[in-house]
Amino acid sequence: MSTLITNQILDRNNNIMLKKGGAVVQIQQYTYNAVYENSTQNSEYDMPGVLGDGTATIIPIHSNSRILFTSVMQCGSETTWRQNYFKTFYKIGAGAWTQFNGSSASVLYTDTNGLLYSNKNEFLLTSLSTTSSVAFKITQIGHAGGGFLHLNQNNVTNSAAANNSVGVHSSITLKEISQ
Repeated sequence: MSTLITNQILDRNNNIMLKKGGAVVQIQQYTYNAVYENSTQNSEYDMPGVLGDGTATIIPIHSNSRILFTSVMQCGSETTWRQNYFKTFYKIGAGAWTQFNGSSASVLYTDTNGLLYSNKNEFLLTSLSTTSSVAFKITQIGHAGGGFLHLNQNNVTNSAAANNSVGVHSSITLKEISQ
């Protein structure tokens, strides 16, 4: 008797009999939909909740799999310009955080309140060689001249008590890709 699992066939002892290379083996999706504002300038901080606390994890089924990391940050604005830098990190098990090349930045100038723009970041990690839990986090640095981070803020007022009236969310998506 065999069991079919996303693009692979296992025997009764869970030994791989057939695996398709380049296929998605599993997906883990993490979302954060609260409004978050960070007014600290020119300092690096962990993003709020699942975006920055290290609970966005995936446990690879195969040690030679690759992990496709995707993040989407919903950045709101006020009548001014914004400059936000996002750094991405992973750690295997209880190891140390390692920055990887999936970092991104955004610069926006607007004279309209309530504008929301998405900052998407995608990176393929190819050589983790593990079946231990791999955790991910994102940090943020705001520019030194003012422009705060307004995460998931899509209201049309200039309010610190901003809302998320259309329910946007920022997210981390992790996909295990077979080798």
